[in-house]
Amino acid sequence: MPAKKKEQTMITREAEPLVTPDATTFTEIGQLLNRALEKGSDIETLERVMTLYEQGQEGLARQQFNHAFAAFQKALPVVKKSKTASFTTSKGCTMSYRYASMDDVVQAVQPVLHKVGLSYWFEQSQQEVQKQKEVELQPGITEIRPVTVTVISITCHLGHVSGHSISNTVSGPMDSSGKKNPIQQMSSAVTYLRRIALVGILGVACTDEDVDGFSPDIKTEEEDKPSAYPDGDFQLNLPDWTARIESGRNTVQDIIISMNSKAPATPQQVKHLQSIYRKGH
Repeated sequence: MPAKKKEQTMITREAEPLVTPDATTFTEIGQLLNRALEKGSDIETLERVMTLYEQGQEGLARQQFNHAFAAFQKALPVVKKSKTASFTTSKGCTMSYRYASMDDVVQAVQPVLHKVGLSYWFEQSQQEVQKQKEVELQPGITEIRPVTVTVISITCHLGHVSGHSISNTVSGPMDSSGKKNPIQQMSSAVTYLRRIALVGILGVACTDEDVDGFSPDIKTEEEDKPSAYPDGDFQLNLPDWTARIESGRNTVQDIIISMNSKAPATPQQVKHLQSIYRKGH
């Protein structure tokens, strides 16, 4: 006897209605343009009317975006940190932190975004950057040499159905931790940067949130602190700190206080953080 075919049931969800832009604000400008065309107005007059019309559209789109974003923030649930990661520093300390994965963030924000007519998308680019690195030639003998580092940039765009959009760009090196091959290093860095860019542009809050997310589980005594905040840890946390400073969730002083609780921030690190704030203001 022939095997019975399994019946499959498709479960569909009704799509949330999108917000339709209200064109009443610039209807009069459109009518004015029509009258100018009917009367055979000169090119300069038509250009002035068209400029006024476009400005009205842009202003309305911006207002609708702001209204939708305010509604999004009001309805947004707190994102849960479901993932845990840990690593060993050069000083022998085991550092661990909890974080919200990209899936955690998307699951929380996407339903609310669609309700208010907002959506996001990413653009990706990369470039080779020359940096100076200390290389150990033999025990006790080091040399500063130029090295080429691949820097990945992710831009997250947030747009409204009215046409207005904003963007947030974060950059960082490829993830060379563990035993990843080059493709895995890039994939890991892209996933991380996308999450940071999305969280930054939306102003998402995560539960149990620290400034940098790290908490040592050994060598917490004052005498075991490094003499300066490790540059490797600084570079690792920099994309997240940049997003926090640019979004206004933390000040530069907040970041520095958190760094100093683990090891004193160097003047170069402080200067770098301050330049991020000045760039955004």
